[in-house]
Amino acid sequence: MLIVDLIIFIIVLSSVVIVHEFGHFFFAKKTGVGVEEFGIGFPPKIWKKVKNETEYFIGLIPFGGLNKIYGMDEINEEKLNDPRSYESKGPAVKSLICLGGIFMNILFAAVLFYILIISSSFQMSQNMILSQYQFPFGEQKNYPLVVEVYENTPAALAGIKPQDIILSINGKDVVNSDILSTETENNLGKEVKLRIMDSQTKQTKDLLLVLNEDKEKPLGVGYDQMAFINYNTLSEKVFCGFLHSWNILDYTANVLGYLINYSLENKTAKPLAYSLSGPVGIYAVTKMISQEGLFQLVNLIAVISLGLAFSNIIPIPAFDGAKFLFIILNTIDKNVFSKKLEMTIEQAGMIFLMFLAIFVVFKDFIQFKTIIF
Repeated sequence: MLIVDLIIFIIVLSSVVIVHEFGHFFFAKKTGVGVEEFGIGFPPKIWKKVKNETEYFIGLIPFGGLNKIYGMDEINEEKLNDPRSYESKGPAVKSLICLGGIFMNILFAAVLFYILIISSSFQMSQNMILSQYQFPFGEQKNYPLVVEVYENTPAALAGIKPQDIILSINGKDVVNSDILSTETENNLGKEVKLRIMDSQTKQTKDLLLVLNEDKEKPLGVGYDQMAFINYNTLSEKVFCGFLHSWNILDYTANVLGYLINYSLENKTAKPLAYSLSGPVGIYAVTKMISQEGLFQLVNLIAVISLGLAFSNIIPIPAFDGAKFLFIILNTIDKNVFSKKLEMTIEQAGMIFLMFLAIFVVFKDFIQFKTIIF
């Protein structure tokens, strides 16, 4: 099972990284900029072939990919003056190459979402950290997602299990948690009818159960929110892949904003730290999601692809967002925002990212140890 989990993890992680690097490669080639290397995996190289001045290779280390654009991340006078060099191009071409990876990750996610949304009758679901959040596109309904069932309670005796979704109670749609709370409080000690849906199989069933008289646990479940997004109109169906991508990106930005605000208000970096994940965290999540079937696994790849795009938009040194920002600043004043300054900042950024990566790896091992092992 470990081998299977590792293979799935490599496919998930490598696919989004290779797509990202292909974006830079594609736009470099289309704008006449040389690409010295493009590889799947990392060296040592177990296969290579040179074609049109680019060395294509497959690396022994199967995580992601490598793309080396001519004259992009170095100071070389000979390359700087070469018309095939990245640095010889204007800001528009540089921006296109720089943001090509982000664009390709979004396109890749949109294509995967098209497949998923069409196969599920134009409906998608999303676990909600922000229960009051409304997605910009599509018709949204939130339902309680059972995350815990307490022993010897009406829910446990009726066969309700974690990951079930409560759709209705006594015929009333439970489109928010307030409806469920109100109905259970109004029917303490009485028989109620629940409609439940299995979040994996999408099968529904009706249950009759008698609620506890205890106001704290009348039903006996702990729950979060699950949003169902329906793309109903013709235009929504035509553009559903891109609309859902925008929905996820907007939701990600709002969650990040909430975590930053919470951390500042409570003077703690713990929520932000736990929201960061590296390869170890992605492995743990992939291991869990792969047990839910191919649909959820493909959805995970699409979400990670958007996550990679989103993180690269942020102007962190050595990320695409920082490169793009420097293109703008260099256009304003080449003397102040020189290539030398850019390389210095990027090197400092790489050192910071290395230490951050080490921290995240240790954090992920601690946070996900029960899943990993």
